[in-house]
Amino acid sequence: MTLIKHFDFTRMSSLDRDIWNVEVGEKWANNEVQHYVDDPKNLFFDDGLVIRATREGDVIRSARINTKHKFSFQYGRIDIVASVPGGKGTWPALWMMPEESRQGRWPKSGEIDIMEHTGNEPNKLYTCLHTEKYNHRVQEQYDHTVTIDPMVDTFRTYSLRWEKDTIRYEVDGDKVTTYTRGEQGRDASPRGWPFDQPFYLIINLAIGGTLGGIVDGDCFPQDFKVRDIKIYQ
Repeated sequence: MTLIKHFDFTRMSSLDRDIWNVEVGEKWANNEVQHYVDDPKNLFFDDGLVIRATREGDVIRSARINTKHKFSFQYGRIDIVASVPGGKGTWPALWMMPEESRQGRWPKSGEIDIMEHTGNEPNKLYTCLHTEKYNHRVQEQYDHTVTIDPMVDTFRTYSLRWEKDTIRYEVDGDKVTTYTRGEQGRDASPRGWPFDQPFYLIINLAIGGTLGGIVDGDCFPQDFKVRDIKIYQ
């Protein structure tokens, strides 16, 4: 494979806005409670990219960035070096969404979650795929949870090997799970496997919500750190 994109955040002092979008807003899906802001208090560089969740009074602020319409890819391998926080209610994620949504709006065109973590389950790694037929709303999805000890405040390499009919997850080079198109009698059509189109990257630190759970209001600030992203094809 050839390296096609490298984000070495340890060598950066500001976010490249030609590649990354910063999302802003107060209302988000999944009953999350954070406000996403474009503020150097919540999005900055310190030996890597830092997304910091803060609390001022009743308002919790955090950050979410993506490469939509600026960078996407289809098939290959992605390695992300990241460290997750441990505060209760934190919900950091590394994930991907389709650039054009060819099959329609979520979840019809798919979602690829590279890494999800919650401070309420500090040693659990969540690896999920969402499709029209298999997603959390119908309580059936491509879903695997594994214990990684430790995860909190520990830099690990979260990897995804994406091929036409398989998506394989690894942590520090060790296999976690593999999902295969049509496995266990599942629908092999785009309704069950829409991962044949370019996807873009998303990095965010959500708070609370359906997966983040109960929030400890006294745990802030909480930092989600990403040092490096390499993409190969």
